[in-house]
Amino acid sequence: MQEDIFHLAIHKEAAALGEPPPAQLDLTPEALDQYTSAIIQAIKNALEASTKRAHAHPSGHRWNKDCQEAVLALRGTAQDPDTPPTEIEAAQRTFCCTVHQAKRQYWRTQLDNFTDSQDVFKAIKWNRTEGSFPIPPLKDGNRVHTTANAKAELLVKTLLQKAACTEDIPINCSNPEATLPFPNITTGEVHQAIFQAKSSTPSQDEISNAVLKKAWPVLGPHISALYKHCITTGWHPTPFRQALLVALPKPGKKDYSSPRSYRLIALLSTLGKGLERLMARRLAWIAIRHKVLHPQQFGALPCHLATDLAAALVHDIEEVWACSLFASMLTLDIKGAFDAVLQGRLTQRLRSQGWPPTVLRWVSSFTHDRTAAIQLDGHQSPTFAVPAGLPQGSPVSPILFMLYIEPIFKLGPVLARRGRFGYADDICQLVASKSLEENTAKLQSIVTDLMAWGHREGLTFDLAKTELQHYTKSRKGNNPTCTIHTPEDTVEIKPPPPNGATRWLGIWFDRKLSFKAHARTLAGTAKQAAGGIQALANTVRGVKAPLLRQATIACVLSVLCYGAEAWWPGMKRPAQDSSGRQKPISNRVSIQLACLDRVLRSALLRVLPVYKTTQTAVLHREAAIPPMELLLNQRRRALAIRVHKLDTQHPLHRWATHQRNFHINTCLLRAVDPSNFHTIEQIDPLLTSPWDTNLMPKEQPTAIDKAQAREDFQSNAAGAGWVGYWGSCKTKIFCGHTKLPNHEVFDAEARGALFGLQTALKDPNAQHSTNLYICLDNLEAVQQLQGQPKGSSQSVFKQFQEAAQTWPFCLRTFNTQPERVQVKWVPGHSGIIGNEEADKEAKMGCQAPLGFPLPPASIAATKHAAQRVHWQAFTQFWSEKAPQQYRDLGIGLEKRPPELHLPRPALGRLLAARSGHGDFAEYHERFKHDDALLTCSCGCRKEPSHFYFC
Repeated sequence: MQEDIFHLAIHKEAAALGEPPPAQLDLTPEALDQYTSAIIQAIKNALEASTKRAHAHPSGHRWNKDCQEAVLALRGTAQDPDTPPTEIEAAQRTFCCTVHQAKRQYWRTQLDNFTDSQDVFKAIKWNRTEGSFPIPPLKDGNRVHTTANAKAELLVKTLLQKAACTEDIPINCSNPEATLPFPNITTGEVHQAIFQAKSSTPSQDEISNAVLKKAWPVLGPHISALYKHCITTGWHPTPFRQALLVALPKPGKKDYSSPRSYRLIALLSTLGKGLERLMARRLAWIAIRHKVLHPQQFGALPCHLATDLAAALVHDIEEVWACSLFASMLTLDIKGAFDAVLQGRLTQRLRSQGWPPTVLRWVSSFTHDRTAAIQLDGHQSPTFAVPAGLPQGSPVSPILFMLYIEPIFKLGPVLARRGRFGYADDICQLVASKSLEENTAKLQSIVTDLMAWGHREGLTFDLAKTELQHYTKSRKGNNPTCTIHTPEDTVEIKPPPPNGATRWLGIWFDRKLSFKAHARTLAGTAKQAAGGIQALANTVRGVKAPLLRQATIACVLSVLCYGAEAWWPGMKRPAQDSSGRQKPISNRVSIQLACLDRVLRSALLRVLPVYKTTQTAVLHREAAIPPMELLLNQRRRALAIRVHKLDTQHPLHRWATHQRNFHINTCLLRAVDPSNFHTIEQIDPLLTSPWDTNLMPKEQPTAIDKAQAREDFQSNAAGAGWVGYWGSCKTKIFCGHTKLPNHEVFDAEARGALFGLQTALKDPNAQHSTNLYICLDNLEAVQQLQGQPKGSSQSVFKQFQEAAQTWPFCLRTFNTQPERVQVKWVPGHSGIIGNEEADKEAKMGCQAPLGFPLPPASIAATKHAAQRVHWQAFTQFWSEKAPQQYRDLGIGLEKRPPELHLPRPALGRLLAARSGHGDFAEYHERFKHDDALLTCSCGCRKEPSHFYFC
């Protein structure tokens, strides 16, 4: 894209659009459709004027001058009638070798020139072997569909055209008993919906998120006006309801000739997805804040992760075991999920939940008169109508589906609801009793009730995907089945064998919660990811080590650590012996840990240019990646901190704060330590709503290096200092400081701003003042003071904002007009008198005595402490496992070893010399390499440091 041409073109198109319609003007649905089409066309015109369409040339970039000369020589030889066949064959071999060498040199150059981690992530995909092929013929009973049109028709018929559409009810968007709030849209919300969107595939209009962001400075007022009028009118424009469907195969399916082995993903207008994203955030926040959804119903909700739900499930199972009971789990899957949602019943559900008519009208419009075309095998089908369902690919579809199935989590007795968990369309039912047979009877009754509800609502549970898993520590081999009766048939759900496991939310649950199957599965998946890295480098050439390290952390460690919050209990746990003394006992997870460590070692061998026999401790030190035990323990500490940032209805927060039975000591409770829960501040993620303040970012200065400020606050206690000046002559009128144990510099800045504001409000000079300026040298603190605080010191920022609102109401002298409190950023350590005075006060605060009562530790300080513990554990590991060569050289740990940035050949020689594992005489003799050459070309014996002197 030529950005200068794009900006000129978009300004011209914006001028043609004219002024945005005012908020007071009521626009009809037809007018909104026309306005939407005009905005889309304006962006498309600017894009076409400034961007040249790319055409793929798959092999042209590998063709060089040598290849051209070789092919000319081959042609000349082949065209000469007097050339013998042997010479032609030799010319052909020469040509093939030349092309092969050119390809190899091209890819080597590509790898050597990688400078960004994104380049590495793209290169890892080179090893994918599935390729891009047409989907196989699809079966419909005994009939086989082979053409693109026939396969598209079958997919649409099977996945989109539901027979249950006849069971829908009339739409009623009036709701005089609406109880849920839904204020007007703000410009800040619109900006956030556009700029916080991730990159996604554009729809038929070819407008990507990046293009939309570039057009925002000019078309922002028009986009904001469009969104506001759409919500006010309750209309989702028709251009936003046109989708291009792409059939993606579901991973892990055995039979891809079945239409149900595919998922139809809707490619929607990015401009329309911005409006849908805005609605999704509002619906999710209101649903949590006003308790519309059950606390154990997860999915498209902020701060509600799948691993959180798995951790809550493990906690409940361990709690059942502590009561000497047996537990059983049955997983259910809603057939069709998004595609099974009926428009009238969805509107009725929202009415019963108390949503206002504006929301009902918009949702009804969103689901009504949708059209789509399916892209399959390079062929696009004709446009057809979609009679029902929610488009997969829309940001608002997940939360609407959760609201649609919300009654599932309120059916049955209290104990049944207490053991019901849900993530999107995956339902899990946990029951407990004194026998497994009694559990299966309970599950049978519960499933019967759920299926009856689904039949009334037009939903079907896919019993073919239903799984049963028993949980018991008993060695008895009883493994009862669960029989489910349906109107058509009787289905017997069989549990896996006692040594088997059941997968739910990506975690494999086995009978005794040992998670051995889960560890093996993670190891296998991570090994495949590590294999993609292997082809990118060796000991003498390839991608630089820092980039491969980043790829390993993102692609391998993320897999190895998945679900650790739920299944990793630590190597040992505290217990009391017969005499009452505390004595740690093993959790018996060494087998699982060894399985993961083997894969991590294999990945580190690919990151570093080292021999396979290099000591494991050396690999961890040189790559600056700790062993798996330390990484898993860090995940547990991160969970303990994250619980303090969850809403009070979140299951993990409830279990951490409810009155504890000391006979119950689950993995979750040991991680979060409820007895000390109150010593860390609590963050309320629902404190500020999406529409509370204007989220439009203000002009921000460039952040300066805060290394000096960090050096001033290296202890566990930070100091807050504040200084007040009055008038144009800047007369100093007050100052103060305080000590803040277990706080970071960021928290101290927030406290200093609050205390300074409170002091200024009480100062007698306030009655003669108009504006109040708060100046800080911490950019993040300035942004939090003016925005929506959601992190560390949240309560302090909120107190500041509430106190700032009282400034205009302070008593003032005659003719003194109050204005407002303004927060300004100033550069630190730049000789500004007020800032230097405040820094001196802060340093005095570090040395001041502690005040009482002590404030809870901030989230930022707690995270820093967890990182410090993690690093100390890594340091302890290295001190115990470091080879003697490293001890002799005095080589310690570094968080970012600078030698990793060396060229790969030089780094390989350095690491070989350090570890002693390389092409050295002593190394070959130790491993009995009888055919190895022990002397250098100069005649000297090969030693680790010989390359430096040779």
